Amino acid sequence: MTLLAGDAPDGWVGLGALGHYMKRTDPAFSPKVPGHANLSDMIRTYPDLVLNQLNGTGFWVSLRSKPDGQEG
Repeated sequence: MTLLAGDAPDGWVGLGALGHYMKRTDPAFSPKVPGHANLSDMIRTYPDLVLNQLNGTGFWVSLRSKPDGQEG
C-alpha cells in the first residue's frame, strides 16, 4: 500500500488498483484465503488502512494518519 500511495498525489488508491497490484505480485492472492468475503472486507480488518467510498467513484484506500509524534 505504501508503494501505491506514494505515487498517488492525494495518498488514496482505488480498491481495484490495489487488488490488481496484489494479484500481480502474488498470483495466488485471494481475500477469501484468510476468510474474507471480498477485498474491501479484508481491508477493513487492517487498523492502519482507511477505506472510503466516494460519491459514485467506488472505493478508495489510504494509509491512516499517525498521531503527531508517532512513526510507523
